Amino acid sequence: MTSAQSLVAFDLGQRRRPEGADLPSHWAQTPFITRDHGQIIWQNIAAPAFQDVIAAELELARAAGAEDLEWKLYSHDEPTGLAAALEAAGFERQPTETILVRASDLGPAAPVVGLEIARIQTLEEATHCFNLALQAFGNNWDKTPEDLLQRALGGEPFWLARFEGQPVSMGRLTRTQGSDFGGLYGGASHPDFRRRGFYRPVVQARVQAAAQMGCPWVFSEALPTSEPILRALGFETLSQVTGYLYRFDD
Repeated sequence: MTSAQSLVAFDLGQRRRPEGADLPSHWAQTPFITRDHGQIIWQNIAAPAFQDVIAAELELARAAGAEDLEWKLYSHDEPTGLAAALEAAGFERQPTETILVRASDLGPAAPVVGLEIARIQTLEEATHCFNLALQAFGNNWDKTPEDLLQRALGGEPFWLARFEGQPVSMGRLTRTQGSDFGGLYGGASHPDFRRRGFYRPVVQARVQAAAQMGCPWVFSEALPTSEPILRALGFETLSQVTGYLYRFDD
């Protein structure tokens, strides 16, 4: 696919479906907005409506009992002035991530002596992943290891890498219903074991799993820490995404 075709396919699979199409269970669409697990992932609004739409989305999230609301802006279709409007409304800009993509025809990783990688199945393994995420990001999408395990066994698999028995790296694979793209999320490595080649095999394990799930493409929203690893595996830039986060007061 060309870059333009890839963007169309990505947006169709990951951000917006045609009117009347079946939606993933965790999506909601209006004429102006697409929400994914409450996050805003697509918008079609003009500058005069920014303030009203932002206020309406904040009120909707607050009424649902959300702790925060994230609005994700993509560089290839970001409305001029929306970022400034979000910040004026109290949203905080998050680090920009580069969306990297490649075909899912990536071969297996070369063996690393002492390294074992497996899809998690137990609470002990889920706890290791939970702690690795806390060490890497300072927070966690899941509130408890039990929540993480439930998600891992319910269609969003996680992989855990151990070096000589020590948990060193992890990552998860998502697939949005009806999308041709598998998403590589949650990649994290223990601070004491970085730059030792342990994360790359975790990427390759997930890419192979995505191919087995029927995804012809994979993508990752990469920070500078993981971007060189992904580029070395043949990933290429598709776009960029910046989150804007609003935290509700207790």
